[in-house]
Amino acid sequence: MTEGQQPDPPAGADALEAAQTEPADAPPRPAAGRPRGAVQIAAERVASIVEAAEQAAEDLRQTTEHRARERIAEADRASANRVEAAESEARDLLNTAREQAVAIKEQAQGDAERMLQEARAERLQLEETIQQVRAAAEEDARRLRESATADAEETRRIAADQVRDVVHEARVSARDVLVEGSELSDELRQLSDSLRVNAERLLQDVRLAHARLTAQLDQAFPGGRETAARVTREDTGGDLDVPEFMPPR
Repeated sequence: MTEGQQPDPPAGADALEAAQTEPADAPPRPAAGRPRGAVQIAAERVASIVEAAEQAAEDLRQTTEHRARERIAEADRASANRVEAAESEARDLLNTAREQAVAIKEQAQGDAERMLQEARAERLQLEETIQQVRAAAEEDARRLRESATADAEETRRIAADQVRDVVHEARVSARDVLVEGSELSDELRQLSDSLRVNAERLLQDVRLAHARLTAQLDQAFPGGRETAARVTREDTGGDLDVPEFMPPR
């Protein structure tokens, strides 16, 4: 029986309803045989009503139990359907999750493989770049060494030329100094000779003057010749001599 469907009335209920709806002043039904009294008729009616009530109660109990069993069965079916639907949905969700997990795994593997390939390509490119940079650095270093060697050779050559020029100039200067020194020495020697000659002339003049003064003193003081000579020697500091000039070496 489905929900909303009205149950059929039990047979006992119909008998009880018929017995209760029968009028009380209705003439008793004549029994087959001898006639019955009012008490017997009432007792029979009560007995029939009780019987009908008992039958209605039994029918109602059976109907209630049947309806309860149907409701329980329907609830069991609904519960089973819900459990089956839940299990089906769970299986669908599990399958979907598995499919998504497989797809995510495949995508992750693809991404990892692509990233690995990109990393390898970048590493190869980086190695090529390092090789190029290293080659360029070695070439620059070689050019710098060659340039430094050439600059050093040029600097050494210029320094050697400058040293030769300085040495030449020093030799020329030394030769000029030697020449000038020789000339100066000759000039000093000539000056020494001239001074010696002048000194001899001066000494001669002094001697002449001394002799003249001595003669005059002898004439003026005849007895004072030795005293005058002694005084003259003391004044002059002894015998006069010509100084000798030595040229510087």
